[in-house]
Amino acid sequence: MVRAPLIASLFAALSLLVAACAAPATPAPAAPREAPTQAEPTPTTAPAPAEPTAVPTPAEQTTPAAATPQAQPLPPEAVEIITYIFDQAQTEASFTLSEELFGQPTVVKGVTNKVEGSIKANYSNPAQSVISQIVIEAADFKTDNNQRNGAIRRFILQTDQHPKIVFQPNAMEGMPAQIKPGEQLLFKVTGNLTIRDITRPVTFEVQLNVPADPNQPMTGTATTVVKRGDFNLNIPAVPGVANVSEEVTLALNFVAVKQ
Repeated sequence: MVRAPLIASLFAALSLLVAACAAPATPAPAAPREAPTQAEPTPTTAPAPAEPTAVPTPAEQTTPAAATPQAQPLPPEAVEIITYIFDQAQTEASFTLSEELFGQPTVVKGVTNKVEGSIKANYSNPAQSVISQIVIEAADFKTDNNQRNGAIRRFILQTDQHPKIVFQPNAMEGMPAQIKPGEQLLFKVTGNLTIRDITRPVTFEVQLNVPADPNQPMTGTATTVVKRGDFNLNIPAVPGVANVSEEVTLALNFVAVKQ
């Protein structure tokens, strides 16, 4: 019979199908894995190479800036110092005292132009100014009476043995830190005054007129009061003269010209 083999064949195919379904599936071979590749770095802008630092040549090398130095005193050659010499034609030394002449109060004044001296004016530092030794011709003092003049020379000042009166300054007090052209200065000068053979310390009050132009003359006055007894200035007995004052005013009115 034809139908029997057909059915048998159908069953056989069905059995094979069932067996195939029941068997575990064989996993398909995995695709071969590619070797991992390193991730390419995110491109960045590379920093520009630094400019090579130029090495300074010895001439170009500099040292670190030093701190600002403190102000230093001016060197002697930079200080403005002007020397003024006493002009004898315009300078006068004098002494003044009082007496009674034949019963009348009288002021006696003796003067001379024969005065030597100088001033070194330091315009940058007035306190460093220098006044030289001042020398006066004692025999040249003149009053208004020739007989008195002779008595002063022979008996009082004894100019034959002591022809000079000398003042040696050694200190100044009251000088300002700065001076301005044309101003007036008031200060003191202390020193040793020698009359005849006796030396005593005295202090002069000075009024100095600073010239508006340093090339112009410097003028001023210096005054002090001394006692006759300090220098043994004894007044000889003269008819009509009495009550001669013990105090004597000494003065110097000077005009000093630029050297």
